[in-house]
Amino acid sequence: MCGIVGYVGDREALPILLKGLSRLEYRGYDSAGVACLDPKSGRLLIYKQKGKLQALAKKAVRLGWSSTSGIGHTRWATHGEPSRANAHPHTDCRGELALVHNGIIENYAELRQKLTRKGHRFRSETDTEVLVHLIEEHHKGDLALALQQALKEARGYFAFVLMSMKEPDKLYIFKRSNPLVIGLGKGENFVASDVPALLPYTRQVLFLNDDEYGVIQRNRVQLYSLENHLPLSRKASQIEWSVAEAEKGGFPHYMLKEIYEQPKVVRTILETRLRGERILFDSVSPKIEKRLKTIKKIHFVSCGTAHHAGLVGNYMMGECLNLPVEATVSSEFRYEDPALDRNDLVILITQSGETADTLAALREAKRKGALTLAIVNVVGSTIAREADSVIYTHAGPEIGVASTKAYLAQLAVTALLSLYLGRIHPKRKKELGPAKIKRLIRELRKLPGKIEEALKQERMIQKCARTLQQKRNFLFLGRGYNFPNALEGALKLKEITYAHAHGYPAGEMKHGPIALIDSKQPVICICPKRSKTYEKMVSNIEEIRARRGIIISIATRGDQNVSRISHATFVVPDTEEMLSPLLTAVPLQLFAYKIAVLNNRDVDQPRNLAKSVTVE
Repeated sequence: MCGIVGYVGDREALPILLKGLSRLEYRGYDSAGVACLDPKSGRLLIYKQKGKLQALAKKAVRLGWSSTSGIGHTRWATHGEPSRANAHPHTDCRGELALVHNGIIENYAELRQKLTRKGHRFRSETDTEVLVHLIEEHHKGDLALALQQALKEARGYFAFVLMSMKEPDKLYIFKRSNPLVIGLGKGENFVASDVPALLPYTRQVLFLNDDEYGVIQRNRVQLYSLENHLPLSRKASQIEWSVAEAEKGGFPHYMLKEIYEQPKVVRTILETRLRGERILFDSVSPKIEKRLKTIKKIHFVSCGTAHHAGLVGNYMMGECLNLPVEATVSSEFRYEDPALDRNDLVILITQSGETADTLAALREAKRKGALTLAIVNVVGSTIAREADSVIYTHAGPEIGVASTKAYLAQLAVTALLSLYLGRIHPKRKKELGPAKIKRLIRELRKLPGKIEEALKQERMIQKCARTLQQKRNFLFLGRGYNFPNALEGALKLKEITYAHAHGYPAGEMKHGPIALIDSKQPVICICPKRSKTYEKMVSNIEEIRARRGIIISIATRGDQNVSRISHATFVVPDTEEMLSPLLTAVPLQLFAYKIAVLNNRDVDQPRNLAKSVTVE
């Protein structure tokens, strides 16, 4: 949540800041602001605007600034409503320091009272402004020392970039739990909340660890440990994403582009992880593999869409292993005080690798001695670095706030991990013999082509969406492997259309939700033919039909039985039940997208949401 960007070099800073912010706007878009150092007057020039970045950019380009250093911010509001006053950057009393911040200062109220008594004047409702005043209070000529002293008092999880009019060629940075990455150039350096902001300028980056601070200059970057203030040495990482991967590529929205990238994403995962019938996880060391063979319980821990991937993983692991498996929302896992020891495997699923609740759950699991394995998209992210082992999904940048390709990537990796554990663990299911593994791997290899087939339903889905675009309540039903996809389909619709939607296991319909069924209620039923509960799902559809509900089914191609009793049917190719969620998710994504577009919603940046949730 919130996007930070900073630059110091010999080019004009403002265009670089605005371009960087445009690539970070998925992190928050309530307001935006920039601060640059005027080389003529030596003053800080600050411009802020409520609303999306476009509102700021239109006026900022006419400001005529010629500064070669600056910072920028795009906000997702936590403390204080979206407004110009609450927009970042925030300054100290004298207007000599400017700061942009992501995260939360947990003891800001206490600090604000203390600083007010000392004469500090506050202009906003934010916790961020408290931090810049706290640094000002400690600033007696050495800004690095002032930063160190302020950080001893500030509690919470946050990252920031600070600049001073008295040190025009320096940016001061700090990271704790919230993401911050440095981009290395020649005669210039950058800092941002995420890699896409840096891609037009550099592929060489430094990832900060928690409780590290630093000073960025045009020809030098120096990092320090907050614990002992000693200089740190850090090897640069090479980013493999291209600029084109972070652009729309001719699609009207990032979300639609990312939906259509899914065959390529799954194909890349399979080509990377499969050698014949061998499943390769190069990051799983022999030592970790040895521990994996002794685990007695598996926990999937994740949030939002990633939680739905964990729920599917629950079924996948259950099919492959004779071990107890459970999936828990990250924000609940930590506070339920889970009974964990070294015999537990905690699998953390996250696109960004920075999700605050999942990171807290990871640290709780490690504290109790459990083995931790992260399934992550963003290379070098905090969770990827802190977990005992990491499997990257390599889905590329996902800019649309509503996750699509990251979800299918998580499902594909989880399927491979389930088969991998089923092979090496002594408690494998008897049914998971060599023949079944061979069959599942053969079906996995066919998935990219089958996802492409599922995408051909777009026109049919568009036609159906037109008839339902004014509906404000939707019910999604599924069983077994596709119950989590009922939750995911409902979440996608909620996120980008603002319609009320909820997902249920279809067997629970008679225990309450059936009261909603009438001639105006759309019900999306996920009913692949090879499901163990196929006949029961068909019976559920008949129950809805008897009450005149509007039935939209997702069914296997050629299934006339389901098509006959549905008002509309989106078909997907046949596959093994274990892999069916990778196909049935596609029409659910397209359905939500089409409804959103027809209702003129902001598909890529839906209200109140942000891509990377870095506050608890």
